[in-house]
Amino acid sequence: MAIDFFPNKLPKRFMGCVLNIGAMGLTPDMIKESYTSENGENKFAANGLTLELINLFVKEMKMTPYFQEPIDGTENDRVFTLIGMLMTGEIDILTGEIPLIHPALSLGEPSAPMFISTLKFLVPCPKPLMKTEKMLHLFTLSSWISMGLVFTFVSVLFWILSNYPIRRNDFTAFSLLAQCFSGAWAVLLGNSVPQMPLSLGTRTLFIIYVWYCFAITTVFQAFFTTYLVEPGFEARLKNLDDVRRAGLKYVFFPTTEAYQKLVDIDEVDAFEKEYFSDILEGYSSVMFKRNTFMTSQEHYPSYLARLSGFDDEGNVVCYLDESIVTWPIGALLTKGHPLLQIINLHITRCIEGGLLEAYWTKLKHETNLKANTTEKNSEYVVFCLMHLFPMFILLSFGYILSTFSFLCELILFRMKSKRIGSLKFKELRIFAELRILDENK
Repeated sequence: MAIDFFPNKLPKRFMGCVLNIGAMGLTPDMIKESYTSENGENKFAANGLTLELINLFVKEMKMTPYFQEPIDGTENDRVFTLIGMLMTGEIDILTGEIPLIHPALSLGEPSAPMFISTLKFLVPCPKPLMKTEKMLHLFTLSSWISMGLVFTFVSVLFWILSNYPIRRNDFTAFSLLAQCFSGAWAVLLGNSVPQMPLSLGTRTLFIIYVWYCFAITTVFQAFFTTYLVEPGFEARLKNLDDVRRAGLKYVFFPTTEAYQKLVDIDEVDAFEKEYFSDILEGYSSVMFKRNTFMTSQEHYPSYLARLSGFDDEGNVVCYLDESIVTWPIGALLTKGHPLLQIINLHITRCIEGGLLEAYWTKLKHETNLKANTTEKNSEYVVFCLMHLFPMFILLSFGYILSTFSFLCELILFRMKSKRIGSLKFKELRIFAELRILDENK
């Protein structure tokens, strides 16, 4: 059996020893809690993604946690206060949204990374398309033009074959150009024509046009039904050029200016800035009002979407394709702290066991349950009468228009009949007068 010549002198259990903890950050990385002790003193506690493993460590080692008042956010003055307490030894550990990069490593002893955080540009998600807008773009412009040209060409060719036959005129129903266009339109809509052609040339043209219309209408009906139920979404923003074309403003928080300067992004200087004092309002302007964009890590937008009742945060949380920076998130201990090695071992084992991922999944589910409203989202859409409502409106408009056209036709026919009748009456009267004159002679 191997002998450890340098055994760890720290006890395995600390029997209630106090561990002073400082915490800062946004929900859900740091969730602030407060309570009143038995002697009436206000005390604080904290939980969240950056505190879960520390709380498990304190519980496992049977220590007593003592939290300084957690900072719910990243206010400069209070952050510097906690950093000063860490450097003077007033607190043993500082945790929260602390990137383990060079400026932070000079303040204390870094722990093992708890998770990897990626800073990205948070942008508005694509809005659902209007059903009518999607239907108009069912085919490309070139396809619509080609169909119009085919329709016109076939109508004119029918008229030529009817009026200038090669052998005999057997297609008298299309002697007028208007009749040719009406018949070609009827075939395109799947209706019958007033007369079938008899000659080989007209029959060949007719059957080719019928096959063409059958293929076009089959594709049209398939896409039409799909887009009628689920028209889809607008094109998403992929890069800063798309953001610039969309005319979005850049969200800036004056209280976190020092924190934001850790990552110098020159590209945002070209955008107009919109200042927010409240972090929640800034995120809401991007996710729900859709008129700004900002830099953000991934946890808070996802948590805010769940808090707003979205089961799938992908409907309101969207990022540009390219990431800004990726860094590990951990905790800082005072220089030379004896618990550093034990805490690192504990964090590593918890990460390998998936405890932090399980906590994040549980937290998102609990947040959804606490939400006041629930935004239902499903990839399955039931086809119902609601989806046909626009088509019924279009059908009603067609009936009204056709009725109006029919009435106009009746009125014109009646006026024409009266005119013809009056002319015939005048002819008969003249004929009668001439006959009377002949008889008198």
